[in-house]
Amino acid sequence: MRIRTYLFLMAAGILVPVVVFAGLALGMLQNAEREAALRGLKETSNSIALLVDRELYSAEAGLRVLGGSPSLAQGDLKGFYAQARRANRGSTGWTVLLDEHGQQLINTIRPYGSALPSHTAPALVKHVIATQKTYVSDVIPGPVVKGLVTTVNVPVPIDEGKRYVLSVAFSTDHFTRLIASVDMPPGWLVGIIDSQGRFIARNHNPEGLIGKPARPELVAAARQAHSGQIRHNTVEGTEAYDVFTHSTLSGWTLAVAAPVELIERSARHAAFVAGMGLLAAMLCAAALAAYFGRQHVRSIARAVKAATDLGAGQAPRRVHSRVDEMNELHDALHAAGEQMLQAQAYRRNAEIERQALLDAEKTARQMAEQQNSAKDQFLAMLGHELRNPLAPISTAAQLLRLQPDDAKRVRYASDVISRQVEHINSLLGDMLDVSRVTRGLVTLNMEEIELDAILDRALEQTHSLVESAHHRVELALPPTPIRMRGDRTRLTQIFANLLNNAAKYTPPNGRIGIDAKVDDGHVVVTVSDTGEGLAPELAPRVFDLFSQGERKPDRAQGGLGLGLALVQSLVQLHGGSITASSPGPGLGSSFTVTLPCEPRDSAPLPAPRRRRGDARGPALRVMIVDDNVDGAISLSLFLEAAGGHNVCTYYDASAALARAASEAPDVFILDIGLPDITGYELARQLRAMAQFRDALFIALTGYGQPQDREQAREAGFDHHLAKPADPQHVLELLSRPRKAEARRAASVRS
Repeated sequence: MRIRTYLFLMAAGILVPVVVFAGLALGMLQNAEREAALRGLKETSNSIALLVDRELYSAEAGLRVLGGSPSLAQGDLKGFYAQARRANRGSTGWTVLLDEHGQQLINTIRPYGSALPSHTAPALVKHVIATQKTYVSDVIPGPVVKGLVTTVNVPVPIDEGKRYVLSVAFSTDHFTRLIASVDMPPGWLVGIIDSQGRFIARNHNPEGLIGKPARPELVAAARQAHSGQIRHNTVEGTEAYDVFTHSTLSGWTLAVAAPVELIERSARHAAFVAGMGLLAAMLCAAALAAYFGRQHVRSIARAVKAATDLGAGQAPRRVHSRVDEMNELHDALHAAGEQMLQAQAYRRNAEIERQALLDAEKTARQMAEQQNSAKDQFLAMLGHELRNPLAPISTAAQLLRLQPDDAKRVRYASDVISRQVEHINSLLGDMLDVSRVTRGLVTLNMEEIELDAILDRALEQTHSLVESAHHRVELALPPTPIRMRGDRTRLTQIFANLLNNAAKYTPPNGRIGIDAKVDDGHVVVTVSDTGEGLAPELAPRVFDLFSQGERKPDRAQGGLGLGLALVQSLVQLHGGSITASSPGPGLGSSFTVTLPCEPRDSAPLPAPRRRRGDARGPALRVMIVDDNVDGAISLSLFLEAAGGHNVCTYYDASAALARAASEAPDVFILDIGLPDITGYELARQLRAMAQFRDALFIALTGYGQPQDREQAREAGFDHHLAKPADPQHVLELLSRPRKAEARRAASVRS
C-alpha cells in the first residue's frame, strides 16, 4: 500500500466519527431551532394574555370606581349617566347599568332616556349579585347594538338595599384591534376563544369566524390544561403549531398558531449551513492529506535515491526534509557514505573503527532504551489524562442523542464538553512549553524590568480564575520598586503558573498571598495559599515531570503534572531556584522563587514612580455627581479608603447645586450625561460661585472624543477622564498641588 493511500485512509478514519457526530449535531440543531420558534409562539401567547387581562382588569377597576359614585347612591341616574359616558372606552366599549331583574337602566351607547330592552341576561345578573364577584361573559348577541359583544360585570350594592350590576360591554372589534396591535411575524394566527369554544376575536378573517366554533381538538386541549401546544390543521386547513394559554380573569383561551412550514424552514436553513460547513471541512481535510502525502512521497523518493547511490559506492549528498525522521534517515545515509570513503582510505584502522562503532551502537541502544522507557511512561500518563476528559465527552454525546429535547440536559452536556475540551487544550499547551524548554529551544530576552509590573501582568492573566472562586489576593511589596534583569514574558509565565495552581487547589473564598522582598542581593517572591497543601510524600518530587497530588474524582485540578516542572526550568534558566513547603494536607502551601537581583550600576535608573496606595496627599472634601449609583459609590469608597478624603455623593445636578454651599468641597468630580442638566452646565454654575472659583473640577464621563475634551475645557474643567477611568489616576490628580494657575495650564487628559 502506498503511503499516499495510507494517509487518505487515515484521514478517512478520522473523519468518519466526525461525520457521524456532525449528523447528530445537525439533528440537534434542527430541534433547537424548532424549539426556539415554539418558545417565540409561547411568549407571544403569554403577551397577548397579559394584554387581554390588563384590558379586563382595567375595565373592572373602572367599574368599581364608577360604582362608588354618589350620583348612583342618591338615585340620580341622569348625573350618573354623564359620569358613565365619560368613562366609555372608545367606540368599542360602553357602560350599562342593570337592576336586580336584568332591566337596563342606562346604556351609554344610547342617549339618556331612550327606550332600553328589559330583562336582558337575567341569569347573568342573578349570578353576579349572588356571588358578589366580577364575571366576564362569553361572546353573546348585543341586545342594543347589532353584533356580538362580551361583557365585564361588577356587582354594585347600595346602602338602601338596592342592588345593581354595572357592566362594560365590548364589541368583538375591541379585542380584534387589541391583538392587531401586537407585533408578530407574517403568517401567524392569533385567536381569543370563550369557554364555549367560540371565537371572540381573530387577526385573520374575523368577519367570518367571530362567534363560530374553533377547532375541536384545540378546544379539548385548552379544557384539559392551562397552557400547552398542539399540532393540527387550522380552520383554514393549514397544518400549524398552536400554542395556547388562558386569561386569568375571564378564563378565555388565547391561542397563537404558526404554519409548520414557517417553523421548519428556519431549522432546515440552519442545518443546511452547518452541513455546507462540514462538507468544506472534509474537502479541506482531503486536500491537506493529498498535500502531505505528496511531500512524504518526495522525501521517500530522495531517500531511495540516496540509498541507491550508497549501494553504488557513492557518498549521497545531504538532503533537507520537513519531516524530522526523514532528516535523520538522510543524515544516517550521508554519514554512512562518509564512513565508507574513510574505510577505503584507512583500512588499517578498520578494526579500531569497527570497535568504536560497536561501542557507539551500544551507547545509542542504551539511550534509545531509556528514551523508549520514558516515552512509554509519558504515553501511559498522556493516555490516562486524555481518557478522563474523553469519558465525560462521550457520555455527554450519548446524553444529547438520547434526550435532545431536554433543554436543561442539553445545556448541561454542552457545558461538560466545553470544560473538558478546554482541559485538553491546556494539557497540550503545557506539553509544548515543556518540550521547548527541555530541548533548549527557549532563549531568554534579558532586560531591565520592575518586579511590580511582572506581578501585575500575572494577576491580570489569572484574574478570571481567581474571581470565579471568590479568592482574596493579598499583595505585600516593599515601598520602593524592585528592579532586576530577566525575561518579562517568562517571568510572567512563572508567577501566573504559581497563581493558577494556588487558585485551582484552594477551596472557594480562600486566600492567596504574594510577598516580595530583596534579601542579600536576591529577589525572593513567595506565593502562598490556604488550599489543599502538600502531602509529605509529594513534597520532595513536586517539581518532577508528571508529578501530582491525589486526584479528585471531578478532575477539577487535572493536567499532566507539567506546570511546576516548567516553572522550575524557567527559574533555573534565570539562574534562580524555587522551593515548596506545606504544613500538611489541608493546611495550604507556599512556593518561594529566588532570583538574582543585579541592577546595572552604570546605567542611570529612572526616578522611582509613585506606587499604588502611595498617592495620598492632604485630605480633601470631594463631591461626586454621577447618575450611575454603583459607579459613584464605588469611586467614593475608593477615595475614602485609599486617599483618606471626605467624599459626598449625589446623583443629579439639582441636588448637587442645592448642597454645594453647605458641603464646601475642594474637588468636584462630575459626570457629563446627568438626568436634569449636563455636567458642562453644572460646572459653569459652580464656577460662577465665588467660593468655588479655585476648586478642582474633573470630568468623569463616557464621552472621550477630542471635541468632548475641548468642550470640557471651555466649561471650566481642569481634567477630562474617559470612563472607565483608573481610580488610582483620579487619586493622583487629587494629590497634586491645587493652585489655580497650575490647573489652568494642565492638559485635559482622556
